[in-house]
Amino acid sequence: MTNLMPEIVPGRIKVKPRPYGITMMLDRCQGLNATKDLIHMAGEYLDQIKLSFGTAMLVSEAFLRDKIDLVVGNQIDIYPGGTLMEIAFQQRNDIQYIDWVKNCGFTTIEISDGIYNLKREKRDDTIKRSNDSGLKVITEVGRKDPGNEILISQLCDDINADLESGADKVIIEGRESGMNIGVYDKDGIVIDDKVKAILAGVNHRQNDIIWEAPRQHQQTSFIIRCGSNVNLGNILPRDILGLEALRQGLRYETLTHYVPENKVKNE
Repeated sequence: MTNLMPEIVPGRIKVKPRPYGITMMLDRCQGLNATKDLIHMAGEYLDQIKLSFGTAMLVSEAFLRDKIDLVVGNQIDIYPGGTLMEIAFQQRNDIQYIDWVKNCGFTTIEISDGIYNLKREKRDDTIKRSNDSGLKVITEVGRKDPGNEILISQLCDDINADLESGADKVIIEGRESGMNIGVYDKDGIVIDDKVKAILAGVNHRQNDIIWEAPRQHQQTSFIIRCGSNVNLGNILPRDILGLEALRQGLRYETLTHYVPENKVKNE
């Protein structure tokens, strides 16, 4: 059936590993069986799994290693949330933390300063150390406290500097709520002016940023604005197939964008 249907959205990257068009899932409490089922059903549309907050420290090492092996064995990157990296910075054991991430079998590490300030020199050095250890680096920019927001110009400078230092992708902070943070207002609506300013500020590196977009209307907004291969993160496990349907024009919200109603009627 699927082979007989023409592509509604030509150009969607369907073969992994994808250089962009990435879907990053936020994993708050997925057991091994749930993870197996998810991968069996939707693994081809899933590129990254982030173990949210500091939850990687709250499960047994045996369970953690089993889960990492399962995920990595299915061509999906996995990494602990940036909170643990920030704690490591505060405790001055960031080098040991990088070693722990690598030794656990994680493919990727997240470096962020959403809670604590991190000097540019230290950030650059940590990106390099992580790369040298064989880890892929994902950084995150933006503050978790909406009362401590940074200027868009500074945000763009940080994105560009992280990429120049060796980060593979940079996440735009949106938290798990997608409300009153980053490019979202108190109701979770995308603030167009902020998005435009960020896209202009990163210029040709747009495919290297990941927008945290936990809500479906946010995902729709970015797909319509940036195309089906926009990088999106903080997606809930139950929404992986729904997001891919949005990307491929298999839902009303994007189908009517790619194939306007009047065109269908005229044909």
